[in-house]
Amino acid sequence: MPTFEFEDMYYGQTVTGVDEAGLGPLAGPLVVAACIINNRSSKTLSLVNDSKQLSKRKRELMYNMIINNDDFLVSTAIIQNSEIDNIGLGKAWRHGVVTAINNLTSNVDICLLDGNKTVDISNTTVIPIIKGDQKSFSIATASIVAKVTRDRIMQKIHDEYPEYGFDTNVGYGTAKHIAALQKLGPTKYHRLSFAKVNNR
Repeated sequence: MPTFEFEDMYYGQTVTGVDEAGLGPLAGPLVVAACIINNRSSKTLSLVNDSKQLSKRKRELMYNMIINNDDFLVSTAIIQNSEIDNIGLGKAWRHGVVTAINNLTSNVDICLLDGNKTVDISNTTVIPIIKGDQKSFSIATASIVAKVTRDRIMQKIHDEYPEYGFDTNVGYGTAKHIAALQKLGPTKYHRLSFAKVNNR
Protein backbone atom coordinates (compact mmCIF):
# COMPACT_ATOMS: atom_id res chain seq x y z
CA MET A 1 0.00 0.00 0.00
CA PRO A 2 1.23 3.53 -0.73
CA THR A 3 2.31 5.84 2.07
CA PHE A 4 3.72 9.37 2.48
CA GLU A 5 7.22 8.06 3.25
CA PHE A 6 8.81 9.67 0.19
CA GLU A 7 6.77 12.85 0.41
CA ASP A 8 7.88 13.23 4.05
CA MET A 9 11.52 13.30 2.95
CA TYR A 10 10.83 16.64 1.29
CA TYR A 11 8.60 18.26 3.91
CA GLY A 12 7.98 21.94 3.24
CA GLN A 13 8.56 21.59 -0.49
CA THR A 14 5.97 21.16 -3.22
CA VAL A 15 5.93 17.50 -4.22
CA THR A 16 4.16 15.99 -7.20
CA GLY A 17 3.79 12.34 -8.17
CA VAL A 18 3.99 11.41 -11.85
CA ASP A 19 2.99 8.21 -13.62
CA GLU A 20 2.06 7.16 -17.14
CA ALA A 21 -0.28 4.79 -18.92
CA GLY A 22 0.29 3.44 -22.39
CA LEU A 23 4.00 2.89 -22.94
CA GLY A 24 3.64 -0.58 -24.41
CA PRO A 25 0.43 -0.66 -26.49
CA LEU A 26 0.46 -0.86 -30.27
CA ALA A 27 -2.26 1.78 -30.60
CA GLY A 28 -3.51 4.89 -28.87
CA PRO A 29 -1.78 7.71 -27.02
CA LEU A 30 0.62 7.81 -24.13
CA VAL A 31 -0.93 9.56 -21.12
CA VAL A 32 1.17 11.07 -18.34
CA ALA A 33 -0.45 12.42 -15.17
CA ALA A 34 0.93 14.58 -12.37
CA CYS A 35 -0.71 14.97 -8.97
CA ILE A 36 -0.05 17.19 -5.96
CA ILE A 37 -1.88 16.19 -2.78
CA ASN A 38 -3.01 19.35 -1.03
CA ASN A 39 -4.72 17.66 1.91
CA ARG A 40 -3.21 14.54 3.41
CA SER A 41 -6.30 14.10 5.58
CA SER A 42 -8.53 13.65 2.53
CA LYS A 43 -10.89 10.71 2.97
CA THR A 44 -10.29 9.84 -0.68
CA LEU A 45 -6.75 8.67 0.17
CA SER A 46 -8.11 5.71 2.14
CA LEU A 47 -9.18 4.20 -1.19
CA VAL A 48 -6.08 5.08 -3.22
CA ASN A 49 -3.84 2.29 -4.48
CA ASP A 50 -1.73 1.50 -7.53
CA SER A 51 -4.19 1.65 -10.44
CA LYS A 52 -3.24 -1.88 -11.54
CA GLN A 53 -4.46 -3.19 -8.16
CA LEU A 54 -7.92 -1.66 -8.57
CA SER A 55 -10.91 -2.90 -10.52
CA LYS A 56 -12.07 -0.81 -13.48
CA ARG A 57 -15.16 0.28 -11.55
CA LYS A 58 -13.09 1.37 -8.54
CA ARG A 59 -10.59 3.21 -10.75
CA GLU A 60 -13.43 5.16 -12.34
CA LEU A 61 -14.86 6.00 -8.93
CA MET A 62 -11.46 7.09 -7.65
CA TYR A 63 -10.77 9.17 -10.76
CA ASN A 64 -13.98 11.15 -10.29
CA MET A 65 -13.25 11.65 -6.60
CA ILE A 66 -9.74 12.90 -7.33
CA ILE A 67 -10.35 15.33 -10.18
CA ASN A 68 -13.44 16.87 -8.58
CA ASN A 69 -11.74 17.47 -5.23
CA ASP A 70 -9.69 20.49 -4.16
CA ASP A 71 -7.62 18.13 -2.01
CA PHE A 72 -5.78 17.22 -5.23
CA LEU A 73 -4.15 19.28 -7.97
CA VAL A 74 -3.97 17.24 -11.16
CA SER A 75 -2.79 17.66 -14.73
CA THR A 76 -2.33 15.35 -17.70
CA ALA A 77 -0.33 15.28 -20.91
CA ILE A 78 -1.59 13.27 -23.88
CA ILE A 79 1.04 12.28 -26.43
CA GLN A 80 -0.58 11.04 -29.64
CA ASN A 81 0.63 7.98 -31.55
CA SER A 82 1.80 10.18 -34.43
CA GLU A 83 4.18 12.04 -32.12
CA ILE A 84 5.46 8.75 -30.71
CA ASP A 85 6.21 7.67 -34.28
CA ASN A 86 7.92 10.97 -35.05
CA ILE A 87 10.21 11.32 -32.04
CA GLY A 88 10.35 7.84 -30.52
CA LEU A 89 8.79 6.40 -27.40
CA GLY A 90 11.53 7.51 -25.00
CA LYS A 91 11.45 11.15 -26.08
CA ALA A 92 7.64 11.07 -26.13
CA TRP A 93 7.60 9.84 -22.54
CA ARG A 94 10.06 12.50 -21.38
CA HIS A 95 8.05 15.18 -23.18
CA GLY A 96 4.90 13.91 -21.48
CA VAL A 97 6.46 14.08 -18.02
CA VAL A 98 7.70 17.63 -18.52
CA THR A 99 4.38 18.74 -20.03
CA ALA A 100 2.29 17.23 -17.23
CA ILE A 101 4.39 19.00 -14.60
CA ASN A 102 4.35 22.29 -16.49
CA ASN A 103 0.56 22.05 -16.84
CA LEU A 104 0.13 22.12 -13.06
CA THR A 105 -0.98 25.49 -11.73
CA SER A 106 1.79 25.35 -9.14
CA ASN A 107 5.56 25.36 -9.20
CA VAL A 108 7.00 21.94 -8.37
CA ASP A 109 10.12 21.47 -6.22
CA ILE A 110 10.19 17.66 -6.17
CA CYS A 111 8.86 15.18 -8.72
CA LEU A 112 8.41 11.60 -7.53
CA LEU A 113 8.51 9.67 -10.80
CA ASP A 114 7.41 6.07 -11.19
CA GLY A 115 10.12 3.80 -12.63
CA ASN A 116 13.90 3.79 -12.81
CA LYS A 117 14.49 6.61 -15.30
CA THR A 118 14.78 10.31 -14.73
CA VAL A 119 13.99 13.45 -16.72
CA ASP A 120 15.68 16.84 -16.72
CA ILE A 121 13.20 19.50 -15.57
CA SER A 122 14.19 23.08 -14.86
CA ASN A 123 13.96 24.05 -11.18
CA THR A 124 12.57 20.61 -10.25
CA THR A 125 14.41 17.70 -8.64
CA VAL A 126 13.24 14.39 -10.11
CA ILE A 127 13.34 11.30 -7.90
CA PRO A 128 12.72 8.02 -9.78
CA ILE A 129 11.09 5.32 -7.63
CA ILE A 130 10.80 1.74 -8.86
CA LYS A 131 7.24 0.52 -8.32
CA GLY A 132 6.49 4.00 -7.06
CA ASP A 133 2.77 3.57 -7.69
CA GLN A 134 2.80 0.98 -4.88
CA LYS A 135 4.88 3.11 -2.50
CA SER A 136 3.85 6.77 -2.84
CA PHE A 137 0.38 8.26 -2.49
CA SER A 138 1.26 11.01 -4.97
CA ILE A 139 2.36 8.55 -7.64
CA ALA A 140 -0.53 6.15 -6.96
CA THR A 141 -3.01 9.00 -7.40
CA ALA A 142 -1.34 10.02 -10.66
CA SER A 143 -1.46 6.41 -11.85
CA ILE A 144 -5.23 6.31 -11.42
CA VAL A 145 -5.69 9.54 -13.35
CA ALA A 146 -3.40 8.40 -16.17
CA LYS A 147 -4.98 4.97 -16.48
CA VAL A 148 -8.61 6.13 -16.48
CA THR A 149 -7.88 9.03 -18.85
CA ARG A 150 -6.29 6.63 -21.34
CA ASP A 151 -8.97 3.94 -20.94
CA ARG A 152 -11.65 6.50 -21.78
CA ILE A 153 -9.75 7.55 -24.89
CA MET A 154 -9.39 3.92 -25.96
CA GLN A 155 -13.13 3.37 -25.48
CA LYS A 156 -13.81 6.20 -27.94
CA ILE A 157 -11.33 4.68 -30.39
CA HIS A 158 -13.09 1.32 -29.93
CA ASP A 159 -16.41 2.92 -30.85
CA GLU A 160 -14.79 4.02 -34.10
CA TYR A 161 -12.93 0.76 -34.78
CA PRO A 162 -14.73 -2.04 -32.86
CA GLU A 163 -13.03 -4.83 -34.81
CA TYR A 164 -9.77 -4.43 -32.86
CA GLY A 165 -11.23 -4.93 -29.38
CA PHE A 166 -9.77 -1.74 -27.96
CA ASP A 167 -12.44 -1.72 -25.24
CA THR A 168 -10.75 -4.69 -23.60
CA ASN A 169 -7.14 -4.73 -24.84
CA VAL A 170 -6.72 -0.91 -24.70
CA GLY A 171 -4.29 -1.15 -27.60
CA TYR A 172 -2.06 -3.95 -26.33
CA GLY A 173 -1.08 -6.72 -28.74
CA THR A 174 -3.57 -9.42 -27.79
CA ALA A 175 -4.35 -12.29 -30.16
CA LYS A 176 -7.60 -10.60 -31.25
CA HIS A 177 -5.82 -7.33 -31.87
CA ILE A 178 -3.03 -8.94 -33.91
CA ALA A 179 -5.57 -10.93 -35.92
CA ALA A 180 -7.47 -7.73 -36.74
CA LEU A 181 -4.23 -6.04 -37.75
CA GLN A 182 -3.40 -8.90 -40.09
CA LYS A 183 -6.84 -8.81 -41.66
CA LEU A 184 -7.60 -5.08 -41.74
CA GLY A 185 -4.24 -3.34 -41.36
CA PRO A 186 -3.48 -0.48 -38.96
CA THR A 187 -5.85 2.35 -38.10
CA LYS A 188 -4.89 6.00 -37.84
CA TYR A 189 -4.39 5.38 -34.11
CA HIS A 190 -1.74 2.67 -34.47
CA ARG A 191 1.93 3.28 -33.72
CA LEU A 192 3.44 2.56 -37.11
CA SER A 193 6.97 2.65 -35.70
CA PHE A 194 6.25 -0.43 -33.57
CA ALA A 195 7.53 -3.69 -35.06
CA LYS A 196 4.37 -5.68 -34.32
CA VAL A 197 2.33 -3.18 -36.30
CA ASN A 198 4.69 -3.21 -39.27
CA ASN A 199 5.48 -6.94 -39.19
CA ARG A 200 1.94 -8.18 -38.90
